[in-house]
Amino acid sequence: MKKLSYLFLLLVGIWLAGCDDSSEASLIPEIIPTEQGSDTYVMKGYESSDNGFNVYKPKAIGTPFYIQSKAFTGRNYAFAPVNSESLEGLTVVPSADAFSESVEVKPSTCYWVRFNRYNHYQMGKLRVAYIHGNEVGIEYVASEDIDVKNANIADNNKADNLEIPALNATNQYIEYYAGVSDEEGAGQVLNFSLEYIASKKHSAWVAFSFDPITAQDNVKRANEWNQDDPNIDNSVEVTESMHKSDGYDKGHLCASEDRVYSKSANKQTFYYSNISPQIGSFNQKYWAALEKQVQTWGRSTINGTYDKLYVVKGGTTDRLLTNFTGVKKANDGLYPTTNADGLTLGGLICPSYYYMALLSEKAGVYHTIAFLVPHSELLPEKPGKDEFMVYAVSIKNLEYETGIDFFCNLPNEIEKTVEATYSADDWAW
Repeated sequence: MKKLSYLFLLLVGIWLAGCDDSSEASLIPEIIPTEQGSDTYVMKGYESSDNGFNVYKPKAIGTPFYIQSKAFTGRNYAFAPVNSESLEGLTVVPSADAFSESVEVKPSTCYWVRFNRYNHYQMGKLRVAYIHGNEVGIEYVASEDIDVKNANIADNNKADNLEIPALNATNQYIEYYAGVSDEEGAGQVLNFSLEYIASKKHSAWVAFSFDPITAQDNVKRANEWNQDDPNIDNSVEVTESMHKSDGYDKGHLCASEDRVYSKSANKQTFYYSNISPQIGSFNQKYWAALEKQVQTWGRSTINGTYDKLYVVKGGTTDRLLTNFTGVKKANDGLYPTTNADGLTLGGLICPSYYYMALLSEKAGVYHTIAFLVPHSELLPEKPGKDEFMVYAVSIKNLEYETGIDFFCNLPNEIEKTVEATYSADDWAW
């Protein structure tokens, strides 16, 4: 009899527990769609990320937004609350000043969602169906994109690639595409991008990446000088005559050897928008050795050391080599000189420093390092790791020195962490 009593009590306990669970579950509201084709999702992290946290990634955008401090936020996102009970009621996009990067999560509230790409906005509509403890039930549907192109932006824009720094609207942003091989009908890839300062006839930076395709070493140096760059107006384009008899090398920013996966890719590196006047011993010795080290890292994407290597190079266009007279003759037999304005004999600006900013990616883990190298005849001619590390700096420090925001397309948390420090041990020397 006692055994039967225990069994009865056990069954009652199980039944009561089941009743409690269903009672609790019944308290969670249902997300009822208010527009055909919408997606529903339960976001976590409203009260605290310690109680559970996730993100919502709209399919058409591919980049997530999330809840932080009881507000919607996310890199390149902006939100505008609207007085509507349903997504179907959102028919007119509000003005730009109605959007903010972070907006309070409110129950029974709708929002316009704007994802900022460089040449257009991707739009969406968002509704908060309920807030239940740490969870927020949402409804989301994509809306029509809004075009915000200007004349200087390439049609196939990749400005949200990780290698691209934050763009300066006063400069001209240009993308160069090349065939992945020299076979007829070969597909095209982004070869490199740059931002051109027309008033200085010099690029602020040149950006590119190494991956198993672009890291291949298939062709020899093209030496295709004196090309007309179809992307730059002739009135502000550098010509061969400006580099003649000036005592300097025509120094590549994106090196010729950086782009040898196809002939068309290599040929583009000889556009003068990618060239800067460099002291011969600097260009041919120290800088060339540093470039070779970066190329070694880049080509290691083929064997899997890195998944990808993102590179930005340039010269300090606001810090010029002034009143300079070199002591080593260039290949043209002349000594390099600049005037008080930092201009060569051909009237080109001559940076006092050149830099490289590097970001490696392997299985979702990122590392950075930067180099800020004085434009000098006095650098070691056969440098190695120790000599390179003399001029190594953090990305954060390089941003301070150049005024350029590097790797801005990384998620905020990752960018803040990896740009603050650097270590030689993070790199496969």
